[in-house]
Amino acid sequence: MKSEIILYDNYYLYLEAFPCFLDKNGFTEMYDYKSTVEFSEIENLVSEDSSVVIMNIAAVSINDAMEIVEKLLSLNEHLKIMILSPNAEVRNIKKFFDKGVKSFLTKHTHGHEFLNALKEVMDGKVYISEETKNSLYNFICNIDDQQDKKANGIEDLTSREIDVLHQICEGLRSKEIAERLFISKHTVESHRRNIMMKLDVHNSSMLVKFAMDNRLVN
Repeated sequence: MKSEIILYDNYYLYLEAFPCFLDKNGFTEMYDYKSTVEFSEIENLVSEDSSVVIMNIAAVSINDAMEIVEKLLSLNEHLKIMILSPNAEVRNIKKFFDKGVKSFLTKHTHGHEFLNALKEVMDGKVYISEETKNSLYNFICNIDDQQDKKANGIEDLTSREIDVLHQICEGLRSKEIAERLFISKHTVESHRRNIMMKLDVHNSSMLVKFAMDNRLVN
């Protein structure tokens, strides 16, 4: 008996065209095909012979999509689920993979990439598109950057302290900074001490170097 590919999409046109796409690329020789336009019917189509479920979640909420993923995998733990989504929201992508999804593709995915993803998933592998990889990479880098800022004290700086730091990096003295920011020289000196303490630097030269190394100034 052939294994099954199940497709959910809320457009009848896609459901009708998809078998032709599979047949053209040789998949119908190994797999049977089922489809539904009703989101609530997906779990009723899943059996022990089901191999891959492809879901276009454009018309359903993220929570509903994640809930059905859990239900499908409870019915068939060997099921391979592919998500088609209109956007690549990183936090949602991670949640889907945590739930057990094998592939996440966006509306920008071309036919050849979809075929590559389908083949990889059928072989039991996880497929991540280039767009998704870039989104995840940027997300991870942003987290690392935030953690670095927190670790080295940057996040502890107040907006006024950052203003003072910028003036210091321009080479201004305390009196000049006070005049520019309309505060007293004593207040500037107080901000300077607090900045150095928070960033763990001990003189103005180290302060300027720290600001440049951490891209706090141009």
